[in-house]
Amino acid sequence: MVPIHSQSLLDKLQQWLGTNIYLHIEINPGGYFRNGKATLSNVHVKGDQSFRVFLEMDQQQSIIHVDDLTHMSISEELVVISGYDHVDRLARTLEISSKPFVL
Repeated sequence: MVPIHSQSLLDKLQQWLGTNIYLHIEINPGGYFRNGKATLSNVHVKGDQSFRVFLEMDQQQSIIHVDDLTHMSISEELVVISGYDHVDRLARTLEISSKPFVL
């Protein structure tokens, strides 16, 4: 994981516009959602040191918004974006994939 570079993150996510993506969202403590499938129609990355990511899906019929994100990992088929709390514990993760996640 590296600190978020907003333009690199935005460029990668924009490659998937108009295609099906799979989502994994985890908030600690609290819960998670895995293997949500949708068509990505727009994406926004906002912030400076702590970022907000907005994913608009299915022709603006639904939206995912995750804030306080600080780090990312980008590969060909997977983007992982995470945020850490005030004592450096993993607090939230948003994973976007071009393929379904293993259950």
